[in-house]
Amino acid sequence: MKNNPIQVLLKEHEVISKLEQVIISLNDQWEKNEENYERTVIDICDFIQKYSDGYHHHKEEEVLFPALSEHPEFLLQGILDELKEHHENFRDYNTEIRTALEEKNYSLVQTTLERLINELMDHIAIENDELFIMAENLFTEQELEKMYFDFADIDRDLGEANKLELEKIPSEITLK
Repeated sequence: MKNNPIQVLLKEHEVISKLEQVIISLNDQWEKNEENYERTVIDICDFIQKYSDGYHHHKEEEVLFPALSEHPEFLLQGILDELKEHHENFRDYNTEIRTALEEKNYSLVQTTLERLINELMDHIAIENDELFIMAENLFTEQELEKMYFDFADIDRDLGEANKLELEKIPSEITLK
């Protein structure tokens, strides 16, 4: 299938997953270079807010989840509720990290970052290994293609060039 929306989401997951090693490598880095640590954490928070939440979760919450909910053969509404709750938790973690950073409570920043990335990686695994497979099996090729173009509309509305710039952030962070 040429215009597969699930491939779009999987690619975004690959980009987001690059944060895992970055966050792990940050442990105790504030002791070596406080300014660099703060700048890196701000970059991570901005990426999570603008890319993970702004582009990726937006597609899931506005297109994929409602389509699944409305599908007569989809019987696992509870999983969608759980995944939406995860999205809210990630937003809350981002706020907590920014607050702890302002207070220069770097230990709390790091602990919260690690909790966020661990939960985010579990969340991604659930979607990749269960939800996305269900979606590909439930929807017709035409329904999936419509979803693909709905995703493209979201990217266009939010800014395709901006998305491409944001996608570079996880790799660039590792170079600092």
